[in-house]
Amino acid sequence: MTSALDLKALQIFVAGPVTQDMIHKLVVATLQVIPCKDTKNQTYTSTDMKVKPLPSLMTFLTKLVRYTNVYTGTLMATLVYLNRLKAKLPKNASGLPCTRHRILLSCLILSSKFHNDSSPKNMHWAKYTDGLFTTQDINLMERQLTFLLNWDLKVSNDEMIESLDSLLEPIRYDLVRSSKVKKFLQRQHHHHKQAPTPVAAGPAQPEYNYPSPASTVATTTTSSSSPISVTPTHSRSSSTVSSLFHTRSSSTSSISSVSTNATTISTHESSSEVDPIIEFAALKEEMELKNLLKQLNSGSYAAQQMAYVYN
Repeated sequence: MTSALDLKALQIFVAGPVTQDMIHKLVVATLQVIPCKDTKNQTYTSTDMKVKPLPSLMTFLTKLVRYTNVYTGTLMATLVYLNRLKAKLPKNASGLPCTRHRILLSCLILSSKFHNDSSPKNMHWAKYTDGLFTTQDINLMERQLTFLLNWDLKVSNDEMIESLDSLLEPIRYDLVRSSKVKKFLQRQHHHHKQAPTPVAAGPAQPEYNYPSPASTVATTTTSSSSPISVTPTHSRSSSTVSSLFHTRSSSTSSISSVSTNATTISTHESSSEVDPIIEFAALKEEMELKNLLKQLNSGSYAAQQMAYVYN
């Protein structure tokens, strides 16, 4: 039973060009159809009355392929006709030195006419034989072969695959191998899609020096024994700093806790210069903030002064 792999291999085979291996296979099949006398040193008289040596089957078929530019499928269907003819001929049949040439040529002519809409006429086929056969000879060959084949010229896929098994084997092997490679790549791709995507580490945070006048000041809650940490979030720019410190004092003068909320600066940079009044106000606020931080760190600032609101 023909498989899908065989049909695909046959499709690829008939789409390719005619090769020397195909010609060789046809020659071998023709030699097995009927035993004939030795063709060595045999001559024939061509239509132009010249004596020429009888060409070998290989040379004869190669010239026909070159002259007619026959398709691969048409040429290899000839192999099916040769096998059918071999099965119909008597076992004790024998032929003349040119009988094999006649059989091969007539099979090719019938295949060309049956499988193509247009085909060379018999007068053209006679010219392709270099005078070995006349048009009348070719007409007789064609009638005899159709009679022997019982006018059954249809070639099925099963017959083609069976006759071309040795030529289709490399194609089947390549198809199976390419299919395995394709499935392997698909599995790899599927496995890669299911694998978790590693989370890329974020960029390292840059380190800043002491805050500039235009930096956003953020303070954390700490006890009286630890200093207040100041973390800038923006580089120096023309902006205002707004921070609110909330404190709670007890009956004693010690600081229990300090809570601060830092707001983000909205900066709008422009190509014009900074107003000197704004720059002066920013520098003044920076000095007051430094003094406040210094007093808080030293612990000498009174608890009641922590209620000071810095704008």
